[in-house]
Amino acid sequence: MIDTLNGFYAAEFETARKKAHGVVVLGDGQIRGGDSSFAYIGSYTQVGHVVFGSLRGIRHAHPRDPAHVSVFGIDPVEVSFDGVAKDGYVSIEGAARETPSLSLRAVLTRIDEQHPAAGGHRPHHSGRPDEHSGKT
Repeated sequence: MIDTLNGFYAAEFETARKKAHGVVVLGDGQIRGGDSSFAYIGSYTQVGHVVFGSLRGIRHAHPRDPAHVSVFGIDPVEVSFDGVAKDGYVSIEGAARETPSLSLRAVLTRIDEQHPAAGGHRPHHSGRPDEHSGKT
């Protein structure tokens, strides 16, 4: 059985210029997320384990601050990607239309309760009743 990609993910992006980290929510073909400087908005299609789509990176903070540049060195960018999804991870490769010779690699790691992040750690229990079982 193929898992749906719907969920909350930690995102690691890398080009030859820079690495960056953020978070994304994948849901019903839509991508929404961001980091301290950029919002990520896009869409994806899943066919079995194969994933493909596009993503736009839009600056929301830190204008003209050299410590907060995109992994492509420019913004905004429109990225086309394809990759593979399996066992709570999505691995993609792509490029921005604005810098086609600079490739992007990214790994998304599911961090919601159904698929805990690498290491198998679940979020700390708050002591409130579990919404599914009524237990504390």
